[in-house]
Amino acid sequence: MAIESLQFLEFSHKSDVWSFGVTLWEMYTFGEVPFGGGMEYTQDFVELLADGLRLRMPARAPENM
Repeated sequence: MAIESLQFLEFSHKSDVWSFGVTLWEMYTFGEVPFGGGMEYTQDFVELLADGLRLRMPARAPENM
């Protein structure tokens, strides 16, 4: 989920775009679990996202993605 959805339970076009981006990431990684799968939606995780934690670019994704 997008940061604002986790923090404030707010959903918008921006949170939809975030979710779509995660879906694309999952497709290019052939179904890997985002953030290694060990992360839970805790306050610490939300703070990491707010501080700039992002998914790495998949090796198979073209540069223009």
